[in-house]
Amino acid sequence: MKQYILFLVLFCLGFHAYAQTSAIADTGKMVVIGNIKLEGNDVTRDKIVLRELEYKIGDTLSAAEFARLTKLSRNNLLNRSLFNFVDIDAVTVPGFDNVVDIKVKMTERWYVWPLPIFELADRNFNAWWKSRDFSRVNYGFFLTHNNFRGRMELLKLLIRAGYDQNYYLTYEVPYLTKKQNFGIGVQAGYQRSRQIAYNTVADQQVNIKEENRYAKQASYGKLMVSYRKGYRQLHQLYVGYENFLFSDTVLRLNPNFIRSSNPRMEFLSMMYIFKLDYRDSKPYPLNGNYFELELSKTGFGLFKTAPNFYYAKTTFDWYAQIAKRWHWASNLTSKFSGGGFQPYFLMRGLGYGNDFVRSYELYVIDGQDFGLFKNNLKFTLLKPRVRNLPLIRTDKFRKIHFAMYMNLFFDAAFVSNSDRTILNPLQNKLLYGSGVGIDLVTYYDLVFRLEYSLNRQGETGFFINFVAPI
Repeated sequence: MKQYILFLVLFCLGFHAYAQTSAIADTGKMVVIGNIKLEGNDVTRDKIVLRELEYKIGDTLSAAEFARLTKLSRNNLLNRSLFNFVDIDAVTVPGFDNVVDIKVKMTERWYVWPLPIFELADRNFNAWWKSRDFSRVNYGFFLTHNNFRGRMELLKLLIRAGYDQNYYLTYEVPYLTKKQNFGIGVQAGYQRSRQIAYNTVADQQVNIKEENRYAKQASYGKLMVSYRKGYRQLHQLYVGYENFLFSDTVLRLNPNFIRSSNPRMEFLSMMYIFKLDYRDSKPYPLNGNYFELELSKTGFGLFKTAPNFYYAKTTFDWYAQIAKRWHWASNLTSKFSGGGFQPYFLMRGLGYGNDFVRSYELYVIDGQDFGLFKNNLKFTLLKPRVRNLPLIRTDKFRKIHFAMYMNLFFDAAFVSNSDRTILNPLQNKLLYGSGVGIDLVTYYDLVFRLEYSLNRQGETGFFINFVAPI
């Protein structure tokens, strides 16, 4: 009972503790926005850039408010992941002391990333060379096109044939209307894999590999509709259909994998996500806050084999500068599930994505509900700086920015699993870990984290991660 009270408290805190902006008095000189000139957006359409500016031609602002909105406009543009650098300058119009022209200078990113795929199913090249069996090879290509057509559209195409096959297409249009607030996205795919995780033992996933057939086959399709209100609020609604077919070996090894003798499972799902984002930088925030609410329902009784459960998940992040070169960050995440039985392959406790206690990176703690609390004390080793790399001509890669931070962290969590077994001792237990680390932040939203940590079990480890911890 105590853990459910804890979860309820965490949920309420996450829901109500998102940011409040402080008002800035309109004092001093008044500024009138004149012309707005854009430079460097060779691919990106002007309307995409103008959408992110917090003022428009003809606006009259105090000097303090103008400075504040200029900083926010720059952050807005950088947080769209379209540009490596953005500079906004104001030039006084001759003869009009209070009229300023705005110049927005941008350095665009590289948007097209085609990557070939060639993977060996065997443990190494020498083991494969012994048989030289090309049926045990994965091959194909993966294409990501960000800012497709200069409209911030996203196009992803994966074609992977051979031993393990995966094909999917994703296309997202963030802005359909003239006001640039409604968007849409579609995704369709097919996958079949010979190896999958079928159970968790000692809080680590156990895999099965089928040599002569596929352990899992899946086809799916999703539709997404989005509404972005202003600059900080985003609403997303997903509706999807998924169809799975598993080998009988998987069902025999783990009766709770889908809890059915029928190897096929199909269902409809729906998910709503609300985001409220006041972070100064999405890749590596130092100031501001972020709130996210995720509501999901799986199964609507239309298919006999469909599961029937739901969950609610909240995330609240808070960032602040507490002294010169010192910053603090905290994260509070909670998840609550209800309804019927959750199949093993759909259950998501800790250990997936960025939901984990640092020092437990090697573990998966399955459960229907969890609460997670992360904390970071950061010291700026290298302030953000800009350099030019030699022998590279294009500014898309030559001009880089980077910064480095040392951090001390402490995390704690509790995972509740109603189907707990003695095989997984970390479930239904308070977990905590602490340690020190170095974070390197650079362009293209790249973050490299090197951390040394200690967990409750007394285990130590050195871990590498590639996203911001909070």
